[in-house]
Amino acid sequence: MKDSFTRIITIYSAIYALACGAFFAVLIRSGASKEMVWAAAAFVLTTAIIFAGYLLSLRSGMIAILDKLSLTVQSLIDGQDREYFPVFEDSLLSKLQGQVLKLSGILRTQKLRYKEEGEEMKSLITDITHQLRTPLANLNMYNGMLANEGLPPDKRTEFARIACDQTEKLTWLMDSLVKLSRLESGMIEVRAERRSLMDTVLAAIKTFYPAAEEKGLEISFEGGVPVPLLHDAKWTGEAIGNVLDNAIKYTPAGGKIKVTIERYEMFARIDIADNGLGIPEAELAKVFQRFFRGASSSDTQGVGVGLYLARKIVTEQGGYMKVSSEPGGGSVFSLFLPVDTATNEKSVE
Repeated sequence: MKDSFTRIITIYSAIYALACGAFFAVLIRSGASKEMVWAAAAFVLTTAIIFAGYLLSLRSGMIAILDKLSLTVQSLIDGQDREYFPVFEDSLLSKLQGQVLKLSGILRTQKLRYKEEGEEMKSLITDITHQLRTPLANLNMYNGMLANEGLPPDKRTEFARIACDQTEKLTWLMDSLVKLSRLESGMIEVRAERRSLMDTVLAAIKTFYPAAEEKGLEISFEGGVPVPLLHDAKWTGEAIGNVLDNAIKYTPAGGKIKVTIERYEMFARIDIADNGLGIPEAELAKVFQRFFRGASSSDTQGVGVGLYLARKIVTEQGGYMKVSSEPGGGSVFSLFLPVDTATNEKSVE
């Protein structure tokens, strides 16, 4: 660019010199006096100096602008986003610089988001592989034992029952992981419809009531007045069901589970309270993490997916979840869903 500008100056200077030479030739041939010739020469020399100075200053300004543009591009490459043109000046270059820096920020944010999504998906695949390894290994082991023709009938019956339990666990685990992968990859569809939240909660309770009754647990419901709001009844019922299932698992026989609905100005609140084992304070911040299981849950069936799924579902609808608990004093899981707010449909499978 600098060389091109220098060539342009050289060409214009040559043209100007030729024009001046032709002018003096015509002036001399016309018989002009020496004074007139010298005056013309002084004028031409003065204009030449002014013209040359203008071109040099123009060249210097252009070089300075090009240097700043080069430094701006280099700063973008280095990830520094430096501003070399004053932002307070309402000039074309400052506006161009602002737009370029804004575009750079957008691209950097997208790159970071894609990287985080890639890491999250890699972590999800690793976790799924780890969770599937144990039941598959158990099935393989017990199937190998059942293939032994000399196995006593009572042992064969016991091993067959264990293999059946492992198959059911694997089926349940695969179903949970499919739901989890759909949520993680953004393939869940939230279809918001104005429906009664009480009906959604009662449907979830009805689904899990037999399991609670079999364990000798009492489930009570206090709904107050019906709360119509925009929500996905299917996925919201899934979230409530996961919390109920968690309460049933960790509440001893003869315990109580209480479900209540309360409406606030901005949110509808669903509380699911139990008088079970409770959660240590050190684990409260981790209960919604994927595949997290507390120290006291080793004897209880599960993989730590239910509460994570519940929070993900509620979050997809613009709500949030929280928990309060203490060891031996039971737990209260609260689901908050927005009232009278538009719920956008998510990208669908």
